[in-house]
Amino acid sequence: MQTKSSIALSHCFNPTCKQPENSPSATHCQACETPLLLLDRYRAIRLIGQGGFGRTLLVTDEVEDSRCVVKQFYPQSQSNSEKAAELFRLEAQRLETLGQHSQIPKLLSHFEVAGNQYLVQEWIDGRNLAQELTEVGAFNETQIRHLLQDILPILKFVHDHQVIHRDIKPENIVRRTSDRKLVLVDFGAAKYTTETTLGKTGTMIGSAAYTAPEQVRGKAIYASDLYSLGVTCIHLLTQMSPFELFDSGENKWVWRHYLNKERTRDGFIKPKRKTVVSPWLGTILDKMLESGTTKRYTNAESVLKDLKSKPRRFKKRYVVATITGVVAIAAFGGLRTFVSPVVQQVSPDIITPTSSESTVAGLYSTKSGEQHSFPLQHTEVMARVTGNVSRVEVTQTFTNPFKTPIEAVYMFPLPDEAAVDDMEIRVGDRIIRGVIKKRQEAKQLYETAKQEGKTAGLLEQERDNVFTQSLANIRPGEKIDVKIRYTESLKFEKGSYEFAFPMVVAPRYNPLADAKDTLKSAPATRPGQNIGMTIEIDAGVPIKGVRSTTHQIQSQQDGRSTRIQLQNENTIPNKDFVLQYQVSDTKAQSTTLTDVDQRGGHFATYLIPAVNYQQSEIVPKDIVFLIDTSGSQGGEPIQASKELMRRFIKGLNPDDTFTIIDFASTTQKLSDKPLTNTPENRKRAIDYINKIDANGGSELFNGIQEVLKFPAAPEGRLRSVVLLTDGLVGDDERVIAEVQKNLKPGNRLYSFGVGDSVNRFLIDRVAELGRGTSQIVIPGEPSDKVVEQFFQQINNPVLTNIEVSWEGTGEAPEMYPQKIPDLFANQPIVLFGKKRDRTDGTLKITGTVAGGARFEKRVPVDFAQNSTNSLSGGIAQLWGRSRIKELSNQMFAKETDAGVKAITETALDYRLMSKYTSFVAISQTQRVEPNSSQKVDPVELPPNMQPANGTQTEEVPEPAEIAGSLVAIALLWWRFGRRRAKVVKP
Repeated sequence: MQTKSSIALSHCFNPTCKQPENSPSATHCQACETPLLLLDRYRAIRLIGQGGFGRTLLVTDEVEDSRCVVKQFYPQSQSNSEKAAELFRLEAQRLETLGQHSQIPKLLSHFEVAGNQYLVQEWIDGRNLAQELTEVGAFNETQIRHLLQDILPILKFVHDHQVIHRDIKPENIVRRTSDRKLVLVDFGAAKYTTETTLGKTGTMIGSAAYTAPEQVRGKAIYASDLYSLGVTCIHLLTQMSPFELFDSGENKWVWRHYLNKERTRDGFIKPKRKTVVSPWLGTILDKMLESGTTKRYTNAESVLKDLKSKPRRFKKRYVVATITGVVAIAAFGGLRTFVSPVVQQVSPDIITPTSSESTVAGLYSTKSGEQHSFPLQHTEVMARVTGNVSRVEVTQTFTNPFKTPIEAVYMFPLPDEAAVDDMEIRVGDRIIRGVIKKRQEAKQLYETAKQEGKTAGLLEQERDNVFTQSLANIRPGEKIDVKIRYTESLKFEKGSYEFAFPMVVAPRYNPLADAKDTLKSAPATRPGQNIGMTIEIDAGVPIKGVRSTTHQIQSQQDGRSTRIQLQNENTIPNKDFVLQYQVSDTKAQSTTLTDVDQRGGHFATYLIPAVNYQQSEIVPKDIVFLIDTSGSQGGEPIQASKELMRRFIKGLNPDDTFTIIDFASTTQKLSDKPLTNTPENRKRAIDYINKIDANGGSELFNGIQEVLKFPAAPEGRLRSVVLLTDGLVGDDERVIAEVQKNLKPGNRLYSFGVGDSVNRFLIDRVAELGRGTSQIVIPGEPSDKVVEQFFQQINNPVLTNIEVSWEGTGEAPEMYPQKIPDLFANQPIVLFGKKRDRTDGTLKITGTVAGGARFEKRVPVDFAQNSTNSLSGGIAQLWGRSRIKELSNQMFAKETDAGVKAITETALDYRLMSKYTSFVAISQTQRVEPNSSQKVDPVELPPNMQPANGTQTEEVPEPAEIAGSLVAIALLWWRFGRRRAKVVKP
């Protein structure tokens, strides 16, 4: 027992304290002077967990010299205070009653101090089932039966007292050390006074995995707890996340598929000795897991009754059902159902790119020399945003409408800083899960499987934001779901958080390749039925100003949770999706999220510095504007660039100088040297801008070389390059390397991505390495605010010389980025760290504020506090992705063996996509006879982009799905289906 004499520290009870850790003998907090003894007896040892409405602390009772748990609830608004107080009193009475059960923690006390309400409960010494699962491994049938026999009587007792637990999961079931009995914990008052819907829980994503459908809608019933208990059981049997055990496309649980598989510590799925679950227990679990409440058990007593009945009763039902099914099949299919037919294998048509230079988007098949599309029927995007981090699942559904099997290759975009860590293919009721391998090894495994006639998938990263999926040996008529999952840190800009999802891979001009592909314009819209998008936001505080600058959306807000979906329309814009929102709390804030696993402790820190700085006097500027006038800017983008340029010129100060360079196939200048800002020169510049048109290739590299010839700024002046482009070039890494190598000291580069589907990777990276800022400009948006913000930023950053150090025990964490860039107004510091020994500490962040003042901020890193957060695993993945980015930044000019090795090892350790690692998924059985043919389809353009004669392309857009072509495919499918005579080998 940890008593007063053995505690390591005192934790402050003030929930807003910035430095809550104190010495064990202190009487008042050293940071905020709050008394450290609550009611002169309870001393907090550490924070166990927290949510939007309160937090839980482990404390010592210095009167009884024992441990207990204190649950602290934050003050309510004035309008709700009386109601909250009454509900708290009633809840305390209810918990006091429930605590009479020997397997529920006792309520020891309840009170209110300084506006905060407190519950004091018994501390249960033991391990929860989540910890047991990690340490011991998957449960067997006997253990699950004992679990149900232990927990169901507790639930019956709880339900008899008209209470619904609402949060049954492994973390809330503790095996008590003293008698090995299971104890049900976490009957927090916040759950009853505020958590009527899922969106209001403090652990929305974590609990969502176990939550019944009706509870999500705010209508929890007693059977909701039984559903959650059933999900807990199948999670313990399989060691797989409940999200992976449910097939949302088929709307059914597929937990039996995972009884012979397991996830290793490094994230791989591998075969294991099959866990045997009898039909008797399986039937009980299935009934507990029914989505419909009329089909599910209605009370715990009914489950116990079936659980205590003899297994042969269920076995009899199972046998009868099986015989009935077999008879029905025989009646439907005839005697041949039971006779093994002579198998004829069907050879597949294979659609692969002829070379990496001409890889095209979409899925295509070649039949008798004619080209047919392999239609993308639907794309479903599900994003869950918690705080500053999003977890995204992309499901793309395809069908093979042809008579023969095919191999398909398609290209698609994802955000360039997404940590892609999972891929799976679903064919019928089979799930083929991807494993991460070195790229060449994955390619070899895929090719071998293809030659053996197995269904296989290969996911490769062509660029940071462009991926290729190859699918081999897809049988006729099959529907295929490809699921890709990733974690991403949200961008914070202009006081708003931004979630972006790219929908188009636009064509890339490649000056190093021959022009082989033809261009054809895609429609400006796409059918609204073939894409769905849902974003669930739990920012930790209320949000406001939810809007999309690109698409029509509908949003529903419930407390601190908001759900956003695309507006249900017949057509939607065929462009990248952008969502922005603001948090209601506009004060400076810092957030630290943590993960703990066998690799160490990982953390992500987000800090918006609270700095009071003096606007420096107006510093004379020398600005070189570099404008993209290539064919890809044709239409609305070039008009947007010209409007921006006119406003830039008009916004210059009297002592500024400027010039303009525009580039397409060739480079042209307004002048050989910067011009003074006179009325005559401004008119000259406006006339030059008005005559600009868009055509030709995009020789961005030549334009960058031209602007980098300008020398460093003299003392007392600022010199900046302002780039306006869509970034659609094939040699983007060569351009970035040129900026990285030759931008003069003291000069800065600011980039504006102009267009509906720009190359964000290039736009962001040249600004980042150019010590400036980047911004995306959507054609048709007002340009005045864009220009106003730019002139506010260009005068100088608000915080420079930023350094981060570690205060604490053990080795300092490995942190990225290694060099924190200068911060401009309203920009956050974003830092990812890994501490191998998992010991807590404090980040000390210092810098120089504009005007010369010193900035200093300490941010605590507590791995125990957030180690069970709802983004479990996501923070570690983001650290791995940030390390890969840092290493990649060092190799834009030239790859090194050491750099490639370091990226590969990191990607394999963290199960991440990279240039050197790929996901490969292979079926266990041969399904078709291999064959080979190749075809590449002409590329298409996103909307608002006009084709230019002679434009060379490398990467291309996802093809738009046109209703007429879908009808044609359906007719072909029907025709081939009628003539199908061959049987494909199962």
